[in-house]
Parts: sequence; C-alpha cells; structure tokens
Amino acid sequence: MSASRLLVVVARGAVPAMLLAGVVVASSCISDHSTSSVNTDDCIAPPSAAGLPVVFIKQFAYAPAQLHVRAGDRVAWVNCESDRTPHTATADDASFDSGLLNPNEVYIRSFPSTGTVPYHCGLHPFMKATVVVE
Repeated sequence: MSASRLLVVVARGAVPAMLLAGVVVASSCISDHSTSSVNTDDCIAPPSAAGLPVVFIKQFAYAPAQLHVRAGDRVAWVNCESDRTPHTATADDASFDSGLLNPNEVYIRSFPSTGTVPYHCGLHPFMKATVVVE
C-alpha cells in the first residue's frame, strides 16, 4: 500500500478506529488492581448463591481478597464485570478451577477441610485472593 493510499485510509477513520479498539483492550487490562477501591454495590448474587459467602469479581479484583469460612461451607464466585471480561477462580495448588466465568456467571465450590487456599485468575495472574477455611 502506498503512503498516499494509507493517508486516505487514515483520513476516513478506519485505522484510528482499529487503533482505538486496541487501546481500549489494552487499557482494560491495565489498572491499579487494588481491592480496597472495588465497589461491589451494584453486584448481585444469583439465586443459586443465596445464603452463601460470595466473592465478587470486579475491576480485575476479587472482593473480598480474603474470605474466612467454616469447614464444609460452600463459596460462590460471581463475575460482576460490566464489559465482556471473563475471569477464573483457580486454586494455586490446582485443587479447583472454575473454568471461564463470563459476566453474570457464578461458580460454587465446597471447602470440606481447614486450611488456607490461595487462588488466582488463570487469565489475569495478577488477580489473587485467599479462602481461609477454619
């Protein structure tokens, strides 16, 4: 493609739109990843999670970042991202893996024995949290 032809494409907005899409995707993966600023007020646990401790996934973070439960309790993870971003809840020791959780999907798992179970997002490894089973 010649330089003059490329300038015509740019002038019509095709390339800037593609570049903008790339910037939006890149920027969605860049954040401070701080769980202290995660607002989960608009997250709603589905009926299948009624009465269970819930970990909300939002703004590329788990909230709460540390959850305390009793042995035998079940825990629900709900993806509350407002865009199409999938996440996982994957135990560091591979004892569980939610698989891909798209927005508004839920994963429920039981914790039968005591211990500390760190986990992360398989797609975004900087996302980390812990379930403490007492």
